[in-house]
Amino acid sequence: MSNQRFNVTLPEDVSEILRSKKSKSGFLAEAVREKAINDKKREITNKAKVLKKYYEHDEDLNSLKSLDSLDFVE
Repeated sequence: MSNQRFNVTLPEDVSEILRSKKSKSGFLAEAVREKAINDKKREITNKAKVLKKYYEHDEDLNSLKSLDSLDFVE
């Protein structure tokens, strides 16, 4: 995997945190990945909340009804 160089401006409080880290690039990479994962989880949770009301009020609306559980065993 190739690396990319970025020039960013950070607030002083974030800059202080980063100064204390041995691997600034590693710390930032991990933080960005973690933030992206959390954003995606939040997006999925919000979409599920919107869809929940439809699944609660319509008995015929069931994504698992047509699946045969034995299909997953094979």
